[in-house]
Amino acid sequence: MNGYERRTQAKKEAIINAARELFAARGITDVGISEIAAKANVSQVSIYNYFGDKNTLAKETLISYLDKAITGYEEILERDIPFLEKLMLIMNKKQDYIIELSRSHFSKYAWEDKTLQQVYKDAATVKAVAVYTRFIELGKKEGAIAEDIPNDAILAFLFSSVAIMQQPDYLKTSSEYKMGILRLSLYGMLGKEK
Repeated sequence: MNGYERRTQAKKEAIINAARELFAARGITDVGISEIAAKANVSQVSIYNYFGDKNTLAKETLISYLDKAITGYEEILERDIPFLEKLMLIMNKKQDYIIELSRSHFSKYAWEDKTLQQVYKDAATVKAVAVYTRFIELGKKEGAIAEDIPNDAILAFLFSSVAIMQQPDYLKTSSEYKMGILRLSLYGMLGKEK
């Protein structure tokens, strides 16, 4: 990457970080491009050049939030610890991300906007498949996941639980409810953790 590309990437990241902070604090509709530009220390023209409009920037900001979460999960999968310990860390991290998102104004507007919902769903599906597949393979390798269950069946089951988490009122539920959904999707109704 040459100097121009590095500066461009740094500007885009500054814009996304500023937008994420402002959207989380006040929502998408209450934040202007001029505020984002001032916080990111860039011109408004840069924002329009890189993202086109505020809605596209909001989509990119939501995707960057998802990327941050996926990176956190990947870091856990890389650790040299038993699978069940990885599972607990991932469940706790997912719970933390859900709580963080539910407290932000950004999530309120994101879940009400059909376009943002679809962008999030598409991005989450594509990005999650790789992490989930790796997670499944590690679980099978350590004997924590039954070898005879096809990966695509496990993926279908995991994604069905994600559909619950994408319901509009999900973010308003108690943390016990959210953790219950996570535990059900990972341990089933018997709730037995090896």
